[in-house]
Formats: sequence, structure tokens, C-alpha cells
Amino acid sequence: MFGTADLSAELVGDSETHVLQPLLDRCEDYHQLVYGRPALPDQARNIPSERPPGLAPGQAHLIALRDAQGGLAGVLEALRDFPAQGEWYIGLLLLAPEARGQGRGEAVLSAYEAHVRAHGGRLLRLAVVEHNTAGRRFWERVGFQPEQWVGPIEHGLKRNRVLKMTKSLD
Repeated sequence: MFGTADLSAELVGDSETHVLQPLLDRCEDYHQLVYGRPALPDQARNIPSERPPGLAPGQAHLIALRDAQGGLAGVLEALRDFPAQGEWYIGLLLLAPEARGQGRGEAVLSAYEAHVRAHGGRLLRLAVVEHNTAGRRFWERVGFQPEQWVGPIEHGLKRNRVLKMTKSLD
């Protein structure tokens, strides 16, 4: 896997997603922004069922980001070779409120980009909801380019337009 100077990354299996629930609960600001409500009590358990259909085994990566004490500081969810060979899709990069604003997001992304390149990835894709201006600024700062607006799409209690963004790793 990959890691940063102060965060380690560990794969979380689909049967173990419940370990992420405390993090999702602590990130109420994100859930209010995107879904219009706090995280549901079974939000973490539902992560595998929210993926696109037809993925091959091992194509989805759910990664817990742990601090030096083993505490859950963040999560990264991504899809390898989706929607096409060599293209990887970041579905979620979420850091706990206490872990934000310290360069960790950029460090995680940089380490993940190296991992993607080492495994044949040449392009990263993601989508950011329109009202997540801080998230959009982050993705633009780290080199993602706007591609197109889509939606509105239903997310929980909200209907959001999303901006598809890409970053070449060549």
C-alpha cells in the first residue's frame, strides 16, 4: 500500500467497513454539505453497495488512514481502471476534522498518485459537489482540472450538481 510521513494506509475489506463509522460520524460537516443530514448509522456498511455495478474483484479500494497512535484519521475510496483501463476514480478522500488543514490531504494524494502510477494508472478522475467550495479549491490546488458539470444528482436529502475533474499522471 502507501503511506505518508505521519499517516499509514491499510486496506479495509467490504466485510469490515463498519470500522469507518466513527470517522463518518465525526465528519458531520461533510455529510451536511453533501447529503443534507449527518451520516446514517449504517453509512459505512453501505459503502460497497454504493459502488457502480460490474466491478471486478480487487478493483475497488477502501483505505483507512491511520495516525501514529493507530487512530482513524481519514479514508480514501477509489476504483482502479474505472471507467477505463489506466483511469482511476477517487470516490472519497475524507479526513477527520482534527486532521485537516495540516497538509495531510496533499500528502495522502501525492502518495496515492505514486501508488496509482506504479500500478499502471495514467489518469485520476473524481467528482466534487457544487457547494463543496473548499473541496473544489483543494482539488484544483493539487492539479485537477474541471471537465464538466453533471446533474443535479440525488445525494441523501439534497440534489447536487457535481463537477467532474481529472488529473493526468503522465
